[in-house]
Amino acid sequence: MGNNEKVNILMVDDQPAKLLSYEVMLGGLGENLIKANSAKEALELLLKTDVAVVLMDVSMPELDGFQLAAMIRQHPRFQRTAIIFVSAVHLTDLDQLKGYEHGAVDYISVPVVPELLRAKVRVFADLHRKTRQLEALNRDLELRVLERTEELARKAELLLQLNMELIGRNQELDAIIHTAPDIIFSRQADGSRDYISDRFYDFTGAAPASAEGFGWLDYVHPDDRHKAMDDWIRCVQSGANYEAEYRLRSKEGTYRWFRARALPIRDPEGQILKWYGTCSDIHDSKLLEQRFRDNAAELEKMVDRRTDELRRLSIRLMTMQDQERRRIARDLHDGLGQELAVAKMVLDKMLLQKSPGSNDESWAQASSIVDRAIQQVRTMSHLLHPPLLDEVGLMSALSWYVEGLSKRSGIETSLDVQPSDFPRLSSEAETAVFRIVQEALTNVFRHSGAHKVGISLTQKNGVIVVAVRDDGKGVGKKIVDLEPGSVGVGIGGMKQRAKEFGGELRLINANPGTLVELTIPSSSALRQANAVVNVYTAD
Repeated sequence: MGNNEKVNILMVDDQPAKLLSYEVMLGGLGENLIKANSAKEALELLLKTDVAVVLMDVSMPELDGFQLAAMIRQHPRFQRTAIIFVSAVHLTDLDQLKGYEHGAVDYISVPVVPELLRAKVRVFADLHRKTRQLEALNRDLELRVLERTEELARKAELLLQLNMELIGRNQELDAIIHTAPDIIFSRQADGSRDYISDRFYDFTGAAPASAEGFGWLDYVHPDDRHKAMDDWIRCVQSGANYEAEYRLRSKEGTYRWFRARALPIRDPEGQILKWYGTCSDIHDSKLLEQRFRDNAAELEKMVDRRTDELRRLSIRLMTMQDQERRRIARDLHDGLGQELAVAKMVLDKMLLQKSPGSNDESWAQASSIVDRAIQQVRTMSHLLHPPLLDEVGLMSALSWYVEGLSKRSGIETSLDVQPSDFPRLSSEAETAVFRIVQEALTNVFRHSGAHKVGISLTQKNGVIVVAVRDDGKGVGKKIVDLEPGSVGVGIGGMKQRAKEFGGELRLINANPGTLVELTIPSSSALRQANAVVNVYTAD
């Protein structure tokens, strides 16, 4: 109950006018005023309500004030409830004595002085409020004492359990130290060893306690001693965890590799109190690791050799493929093409010398078939290896191929070359660029569903950039990333041709369509050209 919380004041009188006058007198107290018109009603209200002060008339029908007060005092809950009698009839000293004997705390005669009544009721209301507060504090204190007692009992039990566990852990630690294959040590805050397990003495054959301080350094290999000590001093100064590898001399005089690790134990302020660590024999794993490194280095050299061999073989295969295409194209053009041309001439001559009754339509149809065969042979020959590529150069060959693709496929194509006087490259470089563009445009025609495709060829800042971009449906992410198994032979060949000249092939989803971009260093193409010139000169 707070200091501002209202208390209940019960006013009992069989005359409503008096109750109203009491209500007016006590209204300024700011408390809850409860009215009862009889002793019976007052008892019912008392049983349902916590009342601080009972203000009652002595003269009431059925039960008078004295009888009501006696009944209130008999109930354990109301033995300390303040009862104030008000009387206009019973005014003698004996009447007042009787009132006090029945449990009253005050006896007021009529006429009532309002200020005096308010003052007396206020005192008992505040006393009730303070009593309730004190009771609440006592209950809270008792609860806290009980909780604290239980907590102390739990802590005592936990402390006992921890002590038992600590004893067990110490026994386990002693067993681990004496049976562990590793060397276990501790060091003081300055870095000097103050304990080292028997494993060290068993391995080195050193005298007991001779390795304490910095005596252990005498058994470290001379080539490792300086570094091991410098690393340790650096960790002691910085407080960082320590790890080092060095060789220790055995009692037989041989050396084995060990790995030492240690970490600091700090106080609440962060100051280092002690170091604890282990030293593990890693000699066998060290030798195995060295063998792995040697084998890995040898394997890497072998892979490099095989990769170089495969690269040269791939270049040779592509060169042979280009040469074979050139040969087949030449054979088609010079062999079958010439034969078909002769057949065409013979047919045309026979058509001119035909007899009057012969079938002119059959002769014309045969001539037309031979014309188409000649055109197909010429187209196949040029697609296998366009003669313009050798005779005029890359620009003319690309223009011819792009124009032919546009007519055959119906795809709107464009070719942009910057600068306009684009220099000639080596025949190998021009063949590689032409084949890459040819393969890219073939993929556009077969798979993209595009309506437009643009080809650009630029030379800037020592780099040749070839780009083929369409407005089709694009390609999947795996193909864009050129993941093995996701690209076909065509894209794989394009990638290999780019690598042959130190270049790079990239596929990009252009949204919409796909961008195929080839970059080749101009210097690489020039070196290839010089190499070709040198080969021809040597021949």
